[in-house]
Amino acid sequence: MRSTTKLSTFPAGTWRKPLSRAGLCVSLAFGLFVACAPSFSPKTCVSDADCANYGTTALVCALEMPPAVCRPASEFPIRVGMSAPATGPSQDLGVEMRKGVLVAFDEANATGGIRGRQLQLDFRDDLYIPDNAEANTRSLLDVHPDPSPARCTTSTTPPVVGQTPIGPNSLSRGPSAVIALLGNVGTPTMVRSAPIAVETGTLFFGALTGSKKVLRDGSANADCSRYIFNVRASYGQEARATLEYFFKQGVPDGKHILSFDQSDSFGQAGYDGITTAYTALKGAVDMTPPEMQIQRFRYTRDDVTSVPAQTASASKYLASVLAQDTANHTIGIMCTGTYGPVSGFIQGIRNWQYTPNSDQAKRLTIEFSAVSFVGANTLASRLQAAGTVMGPNGALPYTDNVVVSQVVPNYFSDKSQIVARYKNALATYGAGDSVVNSAEPSFNSLEGYIAATVFISGLQLHQKAFTPKELISTFEGLSKDLGLGAASFTPTNHQYLRSVWGTSLSADGKFNNRYYWVDGSTIQLFE
Repeated sequence: MRSTTKLSTFPAGTWRKPLSRAGLCVSLAFGLFVACAPSFSPKTCVSDADCANYGTTALVCALEMPPAVCRPASEFPIRVGMSAPATGPSQDLGVEMRKGVLVAFDEANATGGIRGRQLQLDFRDDLYIPDNAEANTRSLLDVHPDPSPARCTTSTTPPVVGQTPIGPNSLSRGPSAVIALLGNVGTPTMVRSAPIAVETGTLFFGALTGSKKVLRDGSANADCSRYIFNVRASYGQEARATLEYFFKQGVPDGKHILSFDQSDSFGQAGYDGITTAYTALKGAVDMTPPEMQIQRFRYTRDDVTSVPAQTASASKYLASVLAQDTANHTIGIMCTGTYGPVSGFIQGIRNWQYTPNSDQAKRLTIEFSAVSFVGANTLASRLQAAGTVMGPNGALPYTDNVVVSQVVPNYFSDKSQIVARYKNALATYGAGDSVVNSAEPSFNSLEGYIAATVFISGLQLHQKAFTPKELISTFEGLSKDLGLGAASFTPTNHQYLRSVWGTSLSADGKFNNRYYWVDGSTIQLFE
């Protein structure tokens, strides 16, 4: 039976006045009824504010599909893509980042989404493998080749020397493309996915990487770089905070600093960060004699069997430092890696350091600091499970003198509004989600939640068409008080946060506040 509705039941202003008799009308555009008199048409609009709800149906201005008319919000969900490891040796990083994004989406959708538009996350597992990340990106963006030359320099000139270029031609977004890539995980994966995103004119937002390449160096050229928005501090800023912390702990110079890093673009970003920071604070790193240089020891990505050789080489170098005199020495080791290799390296160095009755057991103090990407919660649990090593004065936990430079606050103790919201959202939506199924907090899921919250704030502020290009100017004017200090985007600054929170690991696997650093200020230690 055909549904009928009297004209008087429609809210004022929703429909244009009929040109013929006002008997029966239904709307195909609204999807609410079976048929509609051809004399009726949806109301034109310029923003969502022009569209009143029809009963319980939220109406929005469909600016994405000219001519712009009021249509049901349910027809216009905001689809967002994400590529990250959900399986493999680094899976905890992607699982937790995804969890934070999902609970932020659930939280927003529960209160109406973006004026009725629901947020949807299209997630793809890349196993932290660059080729997989590239394939996922092409699929999520429904990439189509274009015969015209590439717009972005990162398409024709790979960010990593020796890699295959994205291609000489421009790429376009297909009809099923997501509006943005949010929370992608990793540097080696990013250098294959971000160039595709910017070439197609797609937002690359809030990735879990502090890399300078592509994301912060402007190498994609100005028009393309506008599609990149970072939320977290950079690896360069983490390295600067780490180095200032090492100096406060008594590390004297470059020969007392080591870098243990992943042998790829991620590890290179960490090493470049600490050498640049050292140059800024102390002078040139490439000084002579050679022993003044910052030594580095590199393991193979996702291969813990490559760690013991690097542990042996680092131990040999530390022994050479001790052999130069009879003094005690304080060493700082910055680890740019993931939880598996880093936990193995720390245990190996500690076992060598505390060889019974050895010179190094008596004369060496070693401070470890891992960058935020390490996966702090999993690192802590692995070192806690490893137990203790016998030092000169008794048993010491492997967590001793291990710090992680975080790009989000310590959720154990921080009282900021965003952390309180995160905990509440995680408790409300985490455990009940069939995908997330965990209300356990972590630093990586907090980072995902903050990145998604900033993204959602921009969507809520936006009044134009929900397209990547139209969103840029809205995000460039976004400033929201998260209780984390200065936080904003501008046309010349596409990085939201510039703070680093240093947390030390305790024997019970928890985290204590060790320092706070913000770009432009000196480090503040917590005693």
